[in-house]
Amino acid sequence: MHELPARMTQLQAHIRAGQITAQQALSAQVARGQALRQHHACVVDELSISSPAPGPLTGIALAHKDIFNLPDRQPGCGVQHGHVQVGVQAAAATQALTDAGAAQWATLVMAPHACGATAQNPHFARCVNPLDAKAAVGGSSSGSAVAVASGMTYAALGTDTAGSVRIPAATCGLIGLKTTQGAVSAQGCAPLAPALDTVGVLSRYAQDAREIWQVLRPQALRQPNTVAGPCQLWLPDEGVDSQVIQAMRDWVAQLPVHVTHIDLRDAFERLSRHAQRVLLFETAQTHRDALLTDQAEPAVRAIGLTGLGMPQAWYQESLTQRATDLAQFVDRHFQDAEFLILPALGRVLPDWQTVEVGQPTFDRTQLAAMHAFMGFVNYLGLPALNLPIARDTQDRPICVQVLARPFAEHRLLDFAEQAETIFRIF
Repeated sequence: MHELPARMTQLQAHIRAGQITAQQALSAQVARGQALRQHHACVVDELSISSPAPGPLTGIALAHKDIFNLPDRQPGCGVQHGHVQVGVQAAAATQALTDAGAAQWATLVMAPHACGATAQNPHFARCVNPLDAKAAVGGSSSGSAVAVASGMTYAALGTDTAGSVRIPAATCGLIGLKTTQGAVSAQGCAPLAPALDTVGVLSRYAQDAREIWQVLRPQALRQPNTVAGPCQLWLPDEGVDSQVIQAMRDWVAQLPVHVTHIDLRDAFERLSRHAQRVLLFETAQTHRDALLTDQAEPAVRAIGLTGLGMPQAWYQESLTQRATDLAQFVDRHFQDAEFLILPALGRVLPDWQTVEVGQPTFDRTQLAAMHAFMGFVNYLGLPALNLPIARDTQDRPICVQVLARPFAEHRLLDFAEQAETIFRIF
């Protein structure tokens, strides 16, 4: 088996230089994934791959969350294995990668129906965090995070409805890109709450994420990589561990940009309420039949039953207010600053038993802290990036979220690349 480089961009360069053929590269990646599979319970199904196709991603073998339609295959969505269904068309996102020459060698475990902030899933073996077997793995794109962090794939697609790309990325020390609402088509992707659902990317390196992003949204032409602009920073007074606060202060102090401290609390609380309304109501509508027949998965039931009882007027009010809220937020935070930095996880990364329902040491407040700062971003529809910045006293990742104005994903990735040259944490 050929020795594979650490970065996908390096492998692409080797292929272009003729140091390895596309077929050899595919074979080496699949062999590595298969060898690691037995140590990391994150694969749902292995897929057969055809000969390399031409394109910017030729010779790259990827694996993705099992929420996307594939040719003649329905996804298992975290509750079963995928199954053959003749005539099914590939999801727009996975088809874009295929058209660019990439292959997909596996589908990856996820929280049932993308509903869960952790990897908890009664239908599959527990996803183990490659950084620390005792540490939690976030959800719902849990298998995507484990596959990337373990080296089974250079990058993986996930979906993010209330943090489901950023949370698992934060638990595994990865780049996690939540894209602007509507920037990447969700066609062929099983919905949870359509007004909040977004397709995202997990990778170890920002440059690798950029390669995937440029294929997913080719109209977003790469601008010259310029130095990051001024930032705003929110360090909440409540709900954040002192280790996280200190790590963020130390990290920001070393950034070569001007940083202004702000208080986002009032807007955050109001926007989070709107996000919660939309999530509850739309989850209830997506899974209405299963909820009414008492066949819904536990996590879906916990959210959906509340959504069934919610007045539709509340939901409509939140949707009506959304555009105004976005315009006001952008005007306030992205006129004099390019990025807004805030915590990813509210607390240091807990043990998995602490955040999985039913475990003797389950702590509801610890579970809530894993997604507390996520949902309002989906309501606004902004792009956001999870970025590792430090290690805690248990050597587990501490991460931040970096937000930007709509469709500024390329600038988020510029920021991440520049940060990587200063701090390479994992």
